[in-house]
Amino acid sequence: MATIPKSELFELCSHAFKRAGYTDDKAIETICHHLLQNELSGKRSHGILRVKWSVNYIQEHGLPTGKPELAVDCSGLGIVDGKNNLGLVAAEYAAHCAINKAKEHGIAFVGARNHFGITGTMNYYNRLFVESGLIGIAGCNSLAQVCHPDGFDPVLGTTPISFGFPSQKTPCIVDVTTAEWAYGKLMEMHKAGKEMPEGAIIDKDGNPSVNFKDALGGAMLPMQGIKGFSIGLAIEILSGALIGAKSGRDAVKDSDGIFFIALNPDILVGQKQFEEHVEMLLQEIKSSRHSDAVAEILIPGERSERSYNALKDSDTIEILDTVYNDLKELAA
Repeated sequence: MATIPKSELFELCSHAFKRAGYTDDKAIETICHHLLQNELSGKRSHGILRVKWSVNYIQEHGLPTGKPELAVDCSGLGIVDGKNNLGLVAAEYAAHCAINKAKEHGIAFVGARNHFGITGTMNYYNRLFVESGLIGIAGCNSLAQVCHPDGFDPVLGTTPISFGFPSQKTPCIVDVTTAEWAYGKLMEMHKAGKEMPEGAIIDKDGNPSVNFKDALGGAMLPMQGIKGFSIGLAIEILSGALIGAKSGRDAVKDSDGIFFIALNPDILVGQKQFEEHVEMLLQEIKSSRHSDAVAEILIPGERSERSYNALKDSDTIEILDTVYNDLKELAA
């Protein structure tokens, strides 16, 4: 691991994107902030190692044609045209549109299309919703890598689904991939020189594999067989067909898509009551009986929040040596 000042990390990231042709300082700041927050939250799979991935996408797909904007704007509904920006930029704009619409109308559905590369973690966006006192639901599609449990052609993205709930004090952000393993997590393990887990990948002929290259050359398996695949299919439709983005591998070709649903609990039961009742539920779960081998029952999102709070005020950060070397090369 390499320990470097955060200021150096941010500078290297900025230079990497500027060298790739990005000139919008605000967009670069959005990208770097998102990736850094993931890194500090213990989500290295969607942290700084994604800079190289993103630069490669810029070189492949070209530069933005403008700033993201609402192409469909109808009451609580909206679709954002990402204008060929990185997904991180288009999705952040869409998330803030959803927040504004939910505060005005009580509920909002906003999707984003015509973007490329990563959209980051759904955890990041649901933090934005929770900080605004809103319930958030977020999901996205991506490059088709996941096969049907009875097949071996990749037909769906790893399609994560996430929920964020404001509460009095305990963070509650559910964020899971519908693949058995997130591709980013496998990439992080590969970068660190670790072996691939069994039951995550098959090769192009459908045989079990522990070769990282087969995550793209073969297929990734869905979480819990048909259960995970079914949820992934639903997310693929909501973030694809519903907003005019891609669906599947070859069925509907277009950009990736992401969607946000935001709900305002203050209109339904009152903010104070909602957060009190959620906190009571979370505390009941945390105080439930468990074995001596378990130090503490944690709520989904609590570990990431603790990691972020412990590291956010530090002047330095630890990143993988291979990621640091890639970053220096991209920024040179």
